[in-house]
Amino acid sequence: MENEPFLSLQSKPQLRPTVEDDHHGTPSEIQDNSQIQPPSMKHGSLHRCKTAPAMAVMRDRKPKTPQLPKPKSESSTIIRQAFFLLSLYLLLGVAIYSFNRDEFSGIETHPVVDALYFCIVTMCTIGYGDITPLTPATKIFACVFVLIGFGFIDILLSGVVSYVLELQENMILTGIHIKKSQQGFSARNYIVDVDKGRMRIRLKVGLALGVVVLCVGIGTLMLYFLENLDWIDSVYLSVMSVTTVGYGDRAFKTLPGRLFAGVWLLISTLAVARAFLYLAEARVDKRHRRIAKWVLHRDITIQDLLAADINNDGFISKSEYVIYKLKEMGKIGEKDILQICDQFSKLDTNNSGKLTLPQLLENRL
Repeated sequence: MENEPFLSLQSKPQLRPTVEDDHHGTPSEIQDNSQIQPPSMKHGSLHRCKTAPAMAVMRDRKPKTPQLPKPKSESSTIIRQAFFLLSLYLLLGVAIYSFNRDEFSGIETHPVVDALYFCIVTMCTIGYGDITPLTPATKIFACVFVLIGFGFIDILLSGVVSYVLELQENMILTGIHIKKSQQGFSARNYIVDVDKGRMRIRLKVGLALGVVVLCVGIGTLMLYFLENLDWIDSVYLSVMSVTTVGYGDRAFKTLPGRLFAGVWLLISTLAVARAFLYLAEARVDKRHRRIAKWVLHRDITIQDLLAADINNDGFISKSEYVIYKLKEMGKIGEKDILQICDQFSKLDTNNSGKLTLPQLLENRL
């Protein structure tokens, strides 16, 4: 037997006992129970039954009050509305100036261009002084126009520049491909926070300052060629204009120069204001990161234990610890916590301290 070849599983004969068929008298084969193999169960072949009673009830139930949609970015809508209202406002200012041209003093080039130039210079709070109101009525008009127009500038400041930076941010994030296996710090991590899907404040400041430098450069070139100023005076007037200083010793005097100023002053003043806003935001962000680092690395004390113990049960849970640390970092306030607790209390009808499926179904009835 030792020299006999080993029979493989495929060639090994299957032993099947035979029994007599009571009706036909012919043998029928019955497989041995030990040879019967259960059907193979593939991983993932079991699924949750979506027709379970609880799931069916959850699908059929409708909330008592309609769910509020998630807020969406409205930058493009704000921009369209702001430009439309700004255009109407400038048309109104041009019309008032045109009907009262004799009540303004200054160098004239073209009635419509001068009116638009005066309205934009006034609304951007530059005030060169080359065109000034003379009568009490025109002075009141200038006061009202600059106060109301400054609101449009603020809307454009928070809308246009944010929209442009969002486009730049999306383009940069789309172009960045980080391998899943890559670990560690890189220059791209310093510029873009990929986990949060947004640019870091450093890059926003850099982009805003870059736009400011671009506006100053374009203004310098156009002033040199359109107003026939030397390079020093061109840079001087360009910087004084974008920073809304406007001493009045230099101004736009030619027709092409005032046409250019009508567009350039709006864009450049918005860019400068946004750049300084991002600089302030960067300082605040740096302070928050420094506080967060201090909070996360300091040891917890007995006073912290007592302050974090919301339930006054002598110990703090993980959720209580997280809430306390977020409060220390300034990321959440006591008012926010109270509002969330009030919402939870409304859902927890039996005051059990937890939410269950029957409670959610009861709230939907």
